Amino acid sequence: MADPAVAVVDTTVLLNLATPVVDRRPTAPTGADPLKTLLVSYDVHTPASVIGELSEATGSDDLLSAAAELALQAADRMTTHDVANQIDDPLDYGLDRGESEGIWLANDLDVDLFITDEFNSTNYLFVSLALEDRNTLFTTPHILCALATHDVLPSEYVSAALTYYVEIKHWDGQYITQLRKKYLSE
Repeated sequence: MADPAVAVVDTTVLLNLATPVVDRRPTAPTGADPLKTLLVSYDVHTPASVIGELSEATGSDDLLSAAAELALQAADRMTTHDVANQIDDPLDYGLDRGESEGIWLANDLDVDLFITDEFNSTNYLFVSLALEDRNTLFTTPHILCALATHDVLPSEYVSAALTYYVEIKHWDGQYITQLRKKYLSE
């Protein structure tokens, strides 16, 4: 059996993948756990600052807090790296510490994937510029589609999840439509 691909993730990816699992509203997709699927399908690495950001997001009674708590419960399935002393300041691109350290870690480990959800802003372009290998950049919706393409997640679940994210997270509908056409044959 081949070793799983190595991925570095940032905070928003973990929160976004955990959100439908903890969301009890009828609009939330059911039947799969995208966070768990990512963690068993890839060798996931993250900077320690991401774990810190997840911890900071807990403690309230809202959906974000519940998603952060679920992601923290799954932290033992990720390899955490203390890279704070490796870089001076966050990249001067408007990225936060976790994203900056994630980029540094992705470059340092020469990973297969860097997964971020900066796709609704110009930050996506800056992340692309900062990564040493431009072919490693993925978004949560892109990774979900890839998992469906490889029959790891049911296509029906991914389609429902994409609709959910467009509705609750206001993800770019045009981007999601293109991913659906390319990966889900919709």
